[in-house]
Amino acid sequence: MYAVDVIESEKELLAVRDEWKNLLREAPTHEFHQNPDNIHLLIKNVYTDTRIRIFLVRQNGVLSCIAPFSLMQGEFKLSLGIINLWTFQIHQYKLYGTCLIFSGQTNQQECLRALASALRDRWREHDLIYMESLAYSSPLYTLKAPLPGYRIYPFSAKKNVVRGLHTSNDFSEYLATFRKKKRYNLNRSVRILGDAVGGNYCVEKITCPEQVEAFMNAVDYIYERCWQNKTYGSHQHNTTENIAYHQSLARLGWLRSYLLRCSGKPAAYIIGYQYESRYYYEYIGYDQQWNHLSPGTVLTYLMIEDLHKSDRPEILDFGYGENTYKQIFGNYSYDANNTAVLRTRSKIHLVMLAQLALSRLYIVISELLAKAGLDKKARKLLKKQ
Repeated sequence: MYAVDVIESEKELLAVRDEWKNLLREAPTHEFHQNPDNIHLLIKNVYTDTRIRIFLVRQNGVLSCIAPFSLMQGEFKLSLGIINLWTFQIHQYKLYGTCLIFSGQTNQQECLRALASALRDRWREHDLIYMESLAYSSPLYTLKAPLPGYRIYPFSAKKNVVRGLHTSNDFSEYLATFRKKKRYNLNRSVRILGDAVGGNYCVEKITCPEQVEAFMNAVDYIYERCWQNKTYGSHQHNTTENIAYHQSLARLGWLRSYLLRCSGKPAAYIIGYQYESRYYYEYIGYDQQWNHLSPGTVLTYLMIEDLHKSDRPEILDFGYGENTYKQIFGNYSYDANNTAVLRTRSKIHLVMLAQLALSRLYIVISELLAKAGLDKKARKLLKKQ
């Protein structure tokens, strides 16, 4: 009843584009990252050396499930929190998005069995299958033995969270869901920042192709001065390839990013995309020079106001990971975890178990630091390294 095809080239991807989009229209869940046009733009402009392995599961000839992976050489990092202890190279399938795509009528268990069989046939290609921010409500967690021949491990011993917000009819209605003190503090943050720069601040909304190059230049200016650069290393955004990718997204109507300028200088950015009824809050950064004025919080607040005033999405997806600003602005959440799918005979099982042990240790250390009132100081110290 089930057959699996594997898409490995740009030509094959374009050949199934219409069939793929038809499935997306009826799928209960899918994401911007999984639209074939987005994947095509990525491999054409940004990840030109990336090989795709997109598994199409058909039932009696009808497309029922899509598992879109990239095949890449990656790194397995054995780490304690953000402290890297050991790194080694692996070949991995990395899922586009955070879920597998199923049609509304398909038998998920049977589809996954067919997918597992196709994955086992290609076992020499991958050491690990990586799924970022996989929800615990996913059939990979809820079904018994969902992928025969594979084991599923969360990277963290503690359930993590994805936060977001369901937008309201207008911004005032959204603010009315906050307590009075919370509304006051947010408005006060905007006022303090404005007073500090003599009212010389503005927010630019980036949606057009002609805005992209200047925006990416501003992002790099900020990134050089933000904590992520010091913690994770440098990253260039204003490359020819990245600019071309975001210009293409703008032409499709999916680009919606924001830039905060203070005294004429770039101070904070949000790189985001709006697709159908969801806004994807992908990346945020701010110049640490303005840290005392909470530029990231201010920009997020003003961005949410704009989302309510113009082309309002139903959902703002803050994505994976717990942050204070997500707790402030969000009004829904669900449990998720970065997830490794390993063959039952994989040699990486012991490393995965070691990572889970380190994760448990990190949880204990974090709880002890919190009880001692040293958790905020520890985070600041790590961010400065």
